[in-house]
Order: sequence, then C-alpha cells, then structure tokens
Amino acid sequence: MSRWPKLMLMGGITSALLVYEITSATEAPSQALVILQYVLPGCAPIGPLGSIVMYVQER
Repeated sequence: MSRWPKLMLMGGITSALLVYEITSATEAPSQALVILQYVLPGCAPIGPLGSIVMYVQER
C-alpha cells in the first residue's frame, strides 16, 4: 500500500488550515509571524503536488 495518498491528503488539509488561519485573524500578528504565515501557504502546495508525482511514478 502506497503512502502517497495519505501525504496528499495531509498536505491539502495543512494548506487549507493555513489559509483559514490567515483569513480569520482577529488581531495583527508580529512581523515575523506574518512572514511565516505567507511563506508557508506559498510552499504548502509543493507537498501534495510532489506526492501526486511520486504516486503516479510508482504506478
């Protein structure tokens, strides 16, 4: 059984949670946290995309 579908799901959930955190913020975070909040969602799709590629190559 391949582990890639599980990683795709976890990556997608993580991406959605990060976007939700940014859009539902009620107070202004520190500058370091703002940078982190925008960098992580930018990098988060790389995980599920990489998992999809590895899953397809495995088949």
